[in-house]
Amino acid sequence: MIRTAVWQDVSDGGAARDDRDARGVGLDFDDFARSRQAHLRRTAHLLCGDWHLAEDLTQTALAKLYAVWRRVRQLESPDGYARRVLYRTFIDETRRRRWWERPGAAADQAEVMAPASDPDLRLTLLDALRQLPPRGRAVLVLRFWEDQSVEATAAALGCSVGTVKSQTSRGLGTLRTILADSGKDLGNDFGPGSTGAGTGYLRAEW
Repeated sequence: MIRTAVWQDVSDGGAARDDRDARGVGLDFDDFARSRQAHLRRTAHLLCGDWHLAEDLTQTALAKLYAVWRRVRQLESPDGYARRVLYRTFIDETRRRRWWERPGAAADQAEVMAPASDPDLRLTLLDALRQLPPRGRAVLVLRFWEDQSVEATAAALGCSVGTVKSQTSRGLGTLRTILADSGKDLGNDFGPGSTGAGTGYLRAEW
């Protein structure tokens, strides 16, 4: 696990100052880390399926962010930059080790994958997501958990818009097939821009 001295300090801190821009513009690193830690960790957990590994991923991303913070804090959206660092770190790390194969990860991640009213769907959807490659999983999490546009997803992952579209289509097709085989149904409203119940399956109830 990577921990910087600054991150050690901010981990016990309170809420970020109210007069700061919610996107992180002009924030000190300590304030930004406090305000975004929980969201980054939840997103990392959705990606890798294990809270301990999600913490490692979050710490690594924050360490990378801290190294360039003087420049990043002046960007229009430091939060967007932090998101890109997190997702790209996830993809890089999964090339070296298969986080989602850690024993017990499926049960741990299932609680954030679907509405509490359908625990069976949680597990089924998680199993389907685990069959997607890292980038494909990241695309779906960005599109439906982060509610990002195709263009924003492409920017975050450093790929083309066409790649995002094809991987979204392929990923949703995989989910639908697996869920159909198990007697479940995502519904026709599960797709980019949808506001129906389908997209709720990839959103956590926090």
